[in-house]
Amino acid sequence: MSDTEQYGGISRRTLVKSSAIGSLALAAGGLSLPFGMRTAAAAVQRAIQPAEEKVVWGACSVNCGSRCALQLHVKDDEVVWVESDTTGDDLYGQHQVRACLRGRSIRRRINHPDRLNYPMKRVGKRGEGKFERITWQEALDTISDSLKNTVEKYGNEAVYINYTSGIVGGNITRSSPYASLVARLMNC
Repeated sequence: MSDTEQYGGISRRTLVKSSAIGSLALAAGGLSLPFGMRTAAAAVQRAIQPAEEKVVWGACSVNCGSRCALQLHVKDDEVVWVESDTTGDDLYGQHQVRACLRGRSIRRRINHPDRLNYPMKRVGKRGEGKFERITWQEALDTISDSLKNTVEKYGNEAVYINYTSGIVGGNITRSSPYASLVARLMNC
């Protein structure tokens, strides 16, 4: 259940902002301040105005190989909706590259409450679901040590590149997984 559904159409962020601004308005009305109430009311009004939306360009990363351009509409440092490329024409060579449904719904992946935003390490037995947060450096060291150990014991052929995992997309691959930077690195 999303924050909006949980609070009847009001997001948690909006609720917290409104509560803080309401408290400020009450405090400003109940105290004698060195400035007039008109100035205080104007400050409260500016604070409760909705945040300005900005558009940043990104690329789809669902691993089909197309790397479609995406316009991410961002408000309060959160992607609120995703739009495909709208800059081209319907002429060959100037066409729009429109993302598919997976690409246009990437906002749900980015904003999902269960999305991991930092590295975790298993501390219990496999399947117990017990993890602890670790630093990025510890995570990179663990991965590189494991990769080195695998290559040393079994050779480069033992390293599997999980193309179409939904995370590398066009960022570090080409249309073919065998022509990617990852494949070249693993074959070194």
